Amino acid sequence: MSSNCIDLREVTKTFGGTKAVRDLNLQIPHGSLCGFLGPNGAGKSTTIRMIMSIIRPDRGSLRVLGGDALDHKDRIGYLPEERGVYRKMKVADYLRYIGRLKGVDAASLRKLITESLERLGLPGVEKKRCE
Repeated sequence: MSSNCIDLREVTKTFGGTKAVRDLNLQIPHGSLCGFLGPNGAGKSTTIRMIMSIIRPDRGSLRVLGGDALDHKDRIGYLPEERGVYRKMKVADYLRYIGRLKGVDAASLRKLITESLERLGLPGVEKKRCE
């Protein structure tokens, strides 16, 4: 298996006469945390949509977890901007809901949520609202 969980090579996406993404090379190693920053119109959302296989690049190669993102959809989460977050819901309830949608068995969720929040440096937020 490649050492990268995301591997883009010379990826280009055009909409009409506008090149939204041009010859992008991006490698994100397994186990890393990556921020994707830039001004409006820089191609961030287009790139994320290509990584998620929502749209396809016009040119270049793109691999997620060694293949197409659709082949690994049970291992990938995608939350665009603030959409999808129930702001009044408590953090643990929201994470349980998302976990169940992803097929995680209910018995494992409490421990998984606690460990994940601790790993992210967010212990104790389980009862706070997502807002």
